Amino acid sequence: MQVRYHEISTLPPLAWGARIDRGSDVVAVFHGRLVETDARGFFEGMWNDSFASFNFTSATIVAGSGAMAGPDQLVFSSSTDHLAPLFSLTKRGSVYVSNSPAFVLSMSEEEPDDIYPFYEHDLVRIYRQGLFCPNGRLRLRSATKLGVHYMTLITIDRRLHMDFKPHRLCEAPHDYRSYERVLLEGTKAIFANGADPARKQVCTPLVPLSRGYDSTAVAVLAKAAGCTDTFTYQDERGRSKYDSGASNARSFLNMNCNVYSRWRYLALDRPVEMEFGYVATSSKAPLAAVEAQLPGRILVLGEFGDIVWDARAARAANQMSKCWARRAMGISEIEFRLRVGFHEFAPATIAARHHRAIEAITLSEEMRPWSVGGDYDRPLPRRMGEEAGVPRDQFGTRKAASGHSRLNEPSRFSLKGIEGYRQFLSKRHAAIAPHVVRYWKARVRWRYRLFDFMNRHGRNLQRNVPSTPVQRHFPFLLNAAPTHLHWDYMFTMQWTVASMRNRYALPEAQTHRD
Repeated sequence: MQVRYHEISTLPPLAWGARIDRGSDVVAVFHGRLVETDARGFFEGMWNDSFASFNFTSATIVAGSGAMAGPDQLVFSSSTDHLAPLFSLTKRGSVYVSNSPAFVLSMSEEEPDDIYPFYEHDLVRIYRQGLFCPNGRLRLRSATKLGVHYMTLITIDRRLHMDFKPHRLCEAPHDYRSYERVLLEGTKAIFANGADPARKQVCTPLVPLSRGYDSTAVAVLAKAAGCTDTFTYQDERGRSKYDSGASNARSFLNMNCNVYSRWRYLALDRPVEMEFGYVATSSKAPLAAVEAQLPGRILVLGEFGDIVWDARAARAANQMSKCWARRAMGISEIEFRLRVGFHEFAPATIAARHHRAIEAITLSEEMRPWSVGGDYDRPLPRRMGEEAGVPRDQFGTRKAASGHSRLNEPSRFSLKGIEGYRQFLSKRHAAIAPHVVRYWKARVRWRYRLFDFMNRHGRNLQRNVPSTPVQRHFPFLLNAAPTHLHWDYMFTMQWTVASMRNRYALPEAQTHRD
């Protein structure tokens, strides 16, 4: 199939959207200025091979998204972690695919359902299933569904048939040193790919560093792979006030570290939350304060460390599932990332499909000196940190999640943000019949009552158990319920899509070309 590129100067630099028409040999791809394009395909991000190879669909580590063209089909690739999913929609003889939910909805002229309050729950359900759910579905205003695709390759042929399969699997580690080598070699390969001078934008690594296990471990890996820069959040008012990683970066890791207030985004002169509203309970709005430091960076994150580096969780994480998760990660910052022009990479997902091998290493005799006991005990990242020179009492003592801010109350919004959200909600819900609003409010009320009843009777607690067909069918009855949200804050997904609409408007001539 032939890919015809249309670079649109008004699109976010890393955004792309493809339209495949039934029976056509030409695929239209609309993209921002930093998307790498080639006769073989297009991509935004890195993979663990040379940039010149452009073989990201054969890679075992992928940080970003794109597609490769074949004679009769197109193969789309999400990231191998959950940080760069794909979104798709089939409508009137065409399939639309993008790395942005707002872009795919804009191209297909579809909208979320303004009164549907459970988008957050549906995203948690999809996120929990990992590779068991490569084709998650979200309802829209029409009967069409929005596809959500984590950690997968999607093959689409001329007949618009879609096939899903996982990326290639890397080698399995057998002891700590072999696991350390797999992580370090993978991280080095991603950095080398990003630094290739043939790129439109040469990318360098940057680590958000707290005093938790996971960010400390990935900072150690990143430093060993050549990274010198970190940043950290300082929380002046919350329970994570002591989570700053500045002293560890400077005193023990010998890395540069910028310090930002976790709440600085509240004082910015724009409604920054509208870019982070796809999921309200795991919003990364604090990242807005770091914007000036992010263009051209590979943000090296500790995401997924709480799964593979905790022995109990690793044992249960079959096919990258995490059926105890209460929040969906990796979606909140999509629109911000595509506009600012940076990439995200989670080293903990390297080899994570070998979860039982990682569990065995964690529980092995050789790791016993790095096990401190208690509920927050992760020997693998502790060994990485301590062998790099970080003292035992300087990290891994409490879990704070200082990089997140739930958009669930006015104090978590900037003044312009809460005003914009309330105006959107008032206008959209005023157009809906009162009995429909009452119906959905009742649905929310009874769903939360059921969750609370299950919790009170010990049937719905957060349990590290493997994903099963029954578990996937009744996810919130057989494990932890999603984080509760008040009715007034259950519509940030719709607000973000509506706010991004103009950002993804295509010139009329381009829309109907090909």
